[in-house]
Amino acid sequence: MAGQEDLLLQGADNFRSLKGMPTGCGRRIGNHHLLRAEQLHRLTAEDWQTLQRIGLKTVCDLRSAGERERYPNCVPESAIAQLHLQVLGDVRADPRIAAMFAENPTEEGARNMMLEVYRQLPQLLAPLLPALFELFSNRHASVLIHCAAGKDRTGVAVMLLLHALGVAPELVMADYLLSARRFSQLQVERQQAMSMTVSHLVGQVVSEAALDAVLDARPEYLNAAYTAIDADYGGLDSYLQRFSGLSQQGLQALRNSLLEA
Repeated sequence: MAGQEDLLLQGADNFRSLKGMPTGCGRRIGNHHLLRAEQLHRLTAEDWQTLQRIGLKTVCDLRSAGERERYPNCVPESAIAQLHLQVLGDVRADPRIAAMFAENPTEEGARNMMLEVYRQLPQLLAPLLPALFELFSNRHASVLIHCAAGKDRTGVAVMLLLHALGVAPELVMADYLLSARRFSQLQVERQQAMSMTVSHLVGQVVSEAALDAVLDARPEYLNAAYTAIDADYGGLDSYLQRFSGLSQQGLQALRNSLLEA
C-alpha cells in the first residue's frame, strides 16, 4: 500500500496504512486517515512515536473488556484518544460457534467455525457503525482500528469503511489477504498463547493445520460476510444506509474528508 514502506512497527507485524488506496471515483485515501493492526500491547515507545509522527489521533479498539484487561494498550493518553467498541467479545467464544470446532477439532472444523464467525460479524458490528463512522467526520482524522489479530473483526469493519469510500471489492479483498498468517510464523510466545487459547476452546490439543485455519485470511472467509449481508440486508449499500448513521450527504462528506485527488 502506498505510504506503508516507512511504517514498519517493531511490535505489530499486521500493521498497515491504507493511504493511497484508489476508489472508483478516481480519488485515493489521503494521508494516513485509516490504519489497521492487531492488538497493540507489544508496541515500543519508538512505535508510538512513529504513529504520532504520522498524525494518529484515535485508536479504535474492537476487543472485549476481557481481552483489553489481558493485553492492555499502553497508549500515550495525552496525545492519542481511545474508543472501545466492543464487538460482543470474541464471537468464537459463542458456545454454539465454539461447538462447531469442538465437535470436529480438525482443519475442517476450524474452517467451519471461521466461516460462521464471518457470517455473524456484520450483525455484531451493525450497532457500532455510527460511532465508528463518526471517528472519520473531519479532514484531520487518523484512526487506527484494531482487534486481537487484526484480521476478523478489524477485517470486516475495514471492509465496510472501504466500501463506503468506493473502493473496489477486489482491492478490499487484496488488503484483507495481507493479514494471512501461519502458526509456524508466530513467535514462540504467541504460539504458546494461541495453542492454549484454542485448546481451552475445544477441550483438547488441535493440529497445526487447524490452527492455521484460524489464523489464515481466506477469500471464502470475507466472502461469507458479504454473502450474509446480501442475504440478510439486501446488499452492502442497504446495510450501510440502515446502520452507518450516514445520510447520502453524510456519505459524500465522509468521502470528501478522507479522499484526495
